[in-house]
Amino acid sequence: MQKRQLSRKKIFTTNDADKSQKKILSFFTKIPKAVVSNDKVVPDTNSLSQVSIGKKRKERDSSLEEDTLMRVEKKCNVDKKSLKDSWTDNAESLIESHEDSVILSVSNNLEDLCNNSKENKLMCKNTSPVVKNEGNATLMGKSEQNVNVLQNSTNIGHKTNVLNLTHSDNHILKETQDLNTLALKSLSAIETPKHDKTKSHSLKKVESFEDFSVIIDGDSFDDFFDQEWHAEIDLTTFQRCKIVDVTHESKVTVLKVQHVESEGIDNVACSGFWKDVQLKIDDIVTIQAKKDSRRWIVDNNNGFLVTQPDLLISGTTIMGGLFCNRRAVLSEKFRKIESLPSLNADYSTMTIGSLTHQWLQKALRENICALSDVIKLLDDMLQSKDTLDYLYASEMSLIDCRKRMMEYAPRIVEFIQHYIKGNKQQHVNNLKDNFQGSICNIQDIEESIYIPKLGIKGRIDITAEVNINSRKKIMPLEVKTGRASYSLEHKGQVILYLMMMGFRDQDIDTGLLLYLKENSMQKIKSGHHEKRDLILLRNTLAHYFAKKPENPQGTDAESDLKAMELPEPINHHSACGRCPYQTLCCAYLAKDPSANLSSSHPLTAMIKQLRDDFETSHLDYVMRWIALLQLEESYENSNSSLISIWTMSPEKREAQGTCICNLKIISKVMEQGDRYQHTFARVDIKGETIENGTFGGGIAEDNYIIVSTDARINIATGHVTHISYDTVAVLLDKDITRLYAHSTFHIDRFPSTGLSTFNYANVAGLLNNDETIVNLRRIVIDRRPATFMNKLPRSIVSTSTRIISDLNENQQRAVLKAVAAHDYVLIKGMPGTGKTQTLVALIELLQELGSSVLITAHTHSAVDNVLLKLLERNIDFLRLGSTKQIHSLLTCNSEEYAIASCDSPEALEALYNSKRIVGATCYGAYHALVRRRTFDVCVVDESAQIMQPTVLRPLYSARKFVLVGDPDQLPPVIKNKTAVKLGADESLFIRLDSDENTINLSKQYRMNGRIMRLANDVTYRGKLVLGNKQVENAVLIGTNMEQVLLSCERWIRSALSRHLDDSVVVLNTGSTYNLNVDFDNKDIAMNQMCTNIWEAAITSRLVQVLIEAGVCARNIGIIAPYNAHINFLKKIIDKEIEMNTVDQYQGRDKDVILYSCTKSAKDETKEEFGILNDQRRLTVAITRARHKLIVIADKVTLTRYAPFKSLFDVIDEKNVINLRDGEEDFSWKSLIHRIDDGDKKFKD
Repeated sequence: MQKRQLSRKKIFTTNDADKSQKKILSFFTKIPKAVVSNDKVVPDTNSLSQVSIGKKRKERDSSLEEDTLMRVEKKCNVDKKSLKDSWTDNAESLIESHEDSVILSVSNNLEDLCNNSKENKLMCKNTSPVVKNEGNATLMGKSEQNVNVLQNSTNIGHKTNVLNLTHSDNHILKETQDLNTLALKSLSAIETPKHDKTKSHSLKKVESFEDFSVIIDGDSFDDFFDQEWHAEIDLTTFQRCKIVDVTHESKVTVLKVQHVESEGIDNVACSGFWKDVQLKIDDIVTIQAKKDSRRWIVDNNNGFLVTQPDLLISGTTIMGGLFCNRRAVLSEKFRKIESLPSLNADYSTMTIGSLTHQWLQKALRENICALSDVIKLLDDMLQSKDTLDYLYASEMSLIDCRKRMMEYAPRIVEFIQHYIKGNKQQHVNNLKDNFQGSICNIQDIEESIYIPKLGIKGRIDITAEVNINSRKKIMPLEVKTGRASYSLEHKGQVILYLMMMGFRDQDIDTGLLLYLKENSMQKIKSGHHEKRDLILLRNTLAHYFAKKPENPQGTDAESDLKAMELPEPINHHSACGRCPYQTLCCAYLAKDPSANLSSSHPLTAMIKQLRDDFETSHLDYVMRWIALLQLEESYENSNSSLISIWTMSPEKREAQGTCICNLKIISKVMEQGDRYQHTFARVDIKGETIENGTFGGGIAEDNYIIVSTDARINIATGHVTHISYDTVAVLLDKDITRLYAHSTFHIDRFPSTGLSTFNYANVAGLLNNDETIVNLRRIVIDRRPATFMNKLPRSIVSTSTRIISDLNENQQRAVLKAVAAHDYVLIKGMPGTGKTQTLVALIELLQELGSSVLITAHTHSAVDNVLLKLLERNIDFLRLGSTKQIHSLLTCNSEEYAIASCDSPEALEALYNSKRIVGATCYGAYHALVRRRTFDVCVVDESAQIMQPTVLRPLYSARKFVLVGDPDQLPPVIKNKTAVKLGADESLFIRLDSDENTINLSKQYRMNGRIMRLANDVTYRGKLVLGNKQVENAVLIGTNMEQVLLSCERWIRSALSRHLDDSVVVLNTGSTYNLNVDFDNKDIAMNQMCTNIWEAAITSRLVQVLIEAGVCARNIGIIAPYNAHINFLKKIIDKEIEMNTVDQYQGRDKDVILYSCTKSAKDETKEEFGILNDQRRLTVAITRARHKLIVIADKVTLTRYAPFKSLFDVIDEKNVINLRDGEEDFSWKSLIHRIDDGDKKFKD
């Protein structure tokens, strides 16, 4: 018992000494200070994890204790030479490492060594002296003297102070060697037991005999200790878990977590910097932890906790938050703001840096090393289309760009010769602390890495295989083109790459940071503390990125709309003064009642200036729309298919229509410029190509996709160029056969995530004092009425006479009013009123008057509809956008065709400026041409379909605008119901619509008299008038109509009656949800909420009869509210028939329209904001038909929706045909079997 008491006393004394040491955690964090009271050190409980076993162990038989002691002592007899060799290797590693890593490694290794020494000494009853604390205190004292703290960088729950460590490596290594020697002298022949990583939780520190928890495999006491706690989740490696409960204790935060797959539950104690982690129940996290005697722990020295792991944040963004979290969040949300025309940003430095990166990477890829070849490579690169676009956008001349880039030519050659060819260069050798190894292979360039377990993504400039000390290792190589600074931001970026690559390659602990301008390249190493701080920083940013706005609950919901939450601002005069987001930053501070800045804070004066420059209503408008965009973005993020790539099997993703899985490359990869064409086909479980391995729907040509393997997410990205029933061709950004030739691939549709950033930037762009934007604020926010010239000049009247002579009176008035407007005008074009014809006449007149015109709309088809009419009139224009997305007849007017002969940015500028008429979508208006030019007039078609933030972008580039649309037709597509309730679907057209601002087009030439009367009764309140008698009396015509109808079922004869009064017919199916007819093809049974087999059968039969009756297929249209039903119809009906949703049919018309309403349900509840409850969608559906409108519906179900109730109320009962088995030759069984037996494609 005396021995036992002595051991306990010895351990306590040693721990106190150990706790009193000041140690450097990381060059991203401050030095923690010891807590001292009455000259006695109080142990930091945040970093302690030992738990006494208690009375149970005290009651053990003393003979059991002696036996245990002998077993441990036997285990601890080791070879002293092995330990000395280990320390020698460690010292060599320290010599090679960077000065910051030296300090970290020394302090961590010495601490671990001393702890192990003390523990093993105890176990072996060795009485040799332990390492004295003074040695470590000396080293840390020297280090602390050279610490400069850069303030104002924050992490969750604590301030992160960045250390700038500058001291002599030789001095540090000298002290290291002295300490190593001292440590070795204090050790007997002992060895720390090695153990498999998966069993690391079984090895514990020994603080006393009572706290003894080191159990050797095979000992008879394993079961005794394991009875205390059996871990249900192995958290020694990163695991994906759900938060079940959160308990905040005084020193720790205890998380109860459930593994998302195994559903095992365990407790994790978070202390130190992790204590204040912001989590709530049901949050998803990934955790790596250390096993304690009764729970898992994550503290300053062990484990990691990643919050919001499905939100992948780029390494560049994370390191951007090191200096100012607030700027990092703003720059991510509003990153497109720098592309707005009013900011006049200088892109030249960024352009040179980006092009130099490409230049070096091309030289490495093509194994070029001679100076003449490197220069030729530059000249070739400067002639590429992508480079010319880049230079035009940056407003740089070819000569200036080449001159600035030529400075790097000798450096590129020098780098390749020294590090790759082995021809050592004196300049590189003379650089202090430069990397001493060589690069033996370039494994990849611009390697894309997604690591959901870390919640991080990145693109590594160069993935290199290096040779150092006769050992080959894989290292990330980050290239910088500025002066060598080895800043924390740059180092941190490399460390993040190391962390990501560590999940793929086992031996990744060092990266390279190259400053090409000087060819200074050093190794960057990291320890646990650096990784910890970067994860904490990433978690901080993720908290703000993923923060969902609170749904307003009060009676005044709009006033309860919360502003976007942002981190606290820093206090840095020069940095804040130069920040491109200072206006936004101050706008949020000005609206934040809790903001309390001192009078000396640099932002205080900026906030005062902001209030002088902008009215409160203007700031409120911007803040309100940003909050609405957040609501919509949160919905899109929660429904994104991207997360399914790492949470769902490829087979399940394909079943959902977002993936084509299990593919092999079946032909040679073809290089096309900087892209690579790959052709894939399906393979079986053995990896063999399957004949007739057909694909399901969901991925189409021109979709943006990512390619993954079974082991890696996102190895390449690109676009689908062709898809057939069993092969898919994709143009990728790299040749994936170089590294993955024999892999099985999966292609996933990449959800568009960038549109929200466009809208954020558009709204924020209003906070600018550019003259155009000041005027736009008065119109958009203050709703300043439109003004017009009192009298048009005689020259304009004379020029317009010829152009508008074919228009009716309303159309002529609209054209002349648009020309006479000072700032803006609205043209309301109701269905069939010749809106496009009016628009084309206006554009032609503006061109004749010498004005430049920007034509835009929300969709490509809407833009093309106008441009096709201009093409018929031989009016020259330029169509911006991908050739694959525009109408084939416009190819010769496309950007790609027009600039093919341009060989310089100057030639490109001349071409762009020569085009007076330019067409692009609202999102396409971010093209550099639109940013660099100011148009006289911007014409926006279908403007009632466009969100207010979206339409702002093209308006920034025009002196005057004309909004054309119909507010009674489709609104902007907003998916978040709360956002809709708060007015997010209010278009700018609706906001500005008034008698003073709007010209109405009411004379229509599409619908016959009966269909027009229905439209007036349902929506337009009698405003629509007929264009002429011919339109009024038009009926459905077929070359063989009468004869075919005579041989048809009676219900079909009634439905397709050619009488004018029968132009509108309702086929009431009754409650199809409870029908049950046997048929052979069991695949027909589908979800009746979005697909209706019974209505599909009716539609198919009617189309068949119409075709037989001589109605041309292109004159027949089918509309349905749901995509699922349309996709189903496409399987059973001739593809020549245009079938689409209501949203896709706006702007289209057909002789006969079949509207399959689809829904039939017993439940009497309905969605308040469902598409069937949208009056505007119903208006579009019923106004597409010229001569015949057939509505197929379950009247009982549809009458629950107010728009359909109004529709059925105004339709005569004689035009409602109730379909019942056995009446009027109607038979459900016959219709179903007609599909089942007659359509081979459907059977397949």
